[in-house]
Amino acid sequence: MKNEIKTDYYDNFTCIADRCSFTCCQEWKIAVDDDTYIKWNHLSLTKQNNDYLDQYVRQKDGTRVIALNEQKQCPFLNEQKLCNLVLTFGDEVLSETCAIFPRQIHEFADRKEYSLVSCCPEVVDLMNQQDKICFTKNMFDMDEDILLQIRTMMITIIQNQHFSISKSVMMIFYILLEIHQNESVLKKEIDEYKDKAVLKELSDTIDNMKFLSLDTFEENNELFLDIAENYRKQELYTSYLEPIAVLAENLSRDYDKRKMIVQLQKFEKQFSSYEKLFRNYLIVEIFSNSLMPDSDLESMVVMIQWIAMEYAIMRHSIFLSWLLDEQEKLSYTVVRNYIVVISRMMGYDQEDICEYLDKSFKNLIWEWGYLALLIGAN
Repeated sequence: MKNEIKTDYYDNFTCIADRCSFTCCQEWKIAVDDDTYIKWNHLSLTKQNNDYLDQYVRQKDGTRVIALNEQKQCPFLNEQKLCNLVLTFGDEVLSETCAIFPRQIHEFADRKEYSLVSCCPEVVDLMNQQDKICFTKNMFDMDEDILLQIRTMMITIIQNQHFSISKSVMMIFYILLEIHQNESVLKKEIDEYKDKAVLKELSDTIDNMKFLSLDTFEENNELFLDIAENYRKQELYTSYLEPIAVLAENLSRDYDKRKMIVQLQKFEKQFSSYEKLFRNYLIVEIFSNSLMPDSDLESMVVMIQWIAMEYAIMRHSIFLSWLLDEQEKLSYTVVRNYIVVISRMMGYDQEDICEYLDKSFKNLIWEWGYLALLIGAN
């Protein structure tokens, strides 16, 4: 029997269906696998009002997806936010995507890994309730896999509260780039990066660097607008994206630099109260997405870049919302909602991530200085 590794709160998740504040049946791509499509074709009740199934399912980017209605909702979602298909036929009628979400399962040769994605508000609530993300099996005991050892090392650094979140991300990316430059890497070399003296030296080096908050702000602002562009064109997540995107466009043209520095400092104090949540978020992201069954070292580096960018855009979106609200206190609801929205917007598969990074940056693998610019100091 294969080893199973789960985030320790995995089995605590329960879908709250109609009580959900942010339904998964709205405003994003819901895949329909071949088996489900065939199954639905045999269900006469999918012909609602004499409409055929093909009006509910269409091809997008080479994949069958549910065609959302004018309200950007799944056409099978009723007014009570419940699925008409499930009410009529039971859970077995669900597509693979709908049945699994928000669970994420990766099957390796020697193990299966289970986690929950942050595209669901209930999952974010579970993350927020954890003092520390733990796993049902000790990954430190599984030392035969070099990539697994690298991932464990990265998670250990993020868990270390002596380092700020920004510094932790910079540190793991620096180490990853060093490892990537070597033609081969041994376990003993990975172990060296766990040494307290080595980590302290790297931490001290970062402390002696100068980070300009306005440069980070401007880069995050540009990236946010780029990621949001297609979703705005499709009028998705409008209530969350449009107000802050308009503000971001205005700020990209002109802003008071002195005033912005003060605002960024005030926001950082508010944002720091959610350090535990974002540390947990990053640990789960690294566990879930930095290592796939077909991963190699380069794909791991690419995924850490994407995770760092996702975190930076989340933080920037929350900052823009905070500016608009003109509230001193940053509410948990705002933080949670933007974690969900940005997670959904950036939930690409690895091939699409590589394509985006290839088109958007000079090189697929960034220089360390660019990630440091993106993350900034906190």
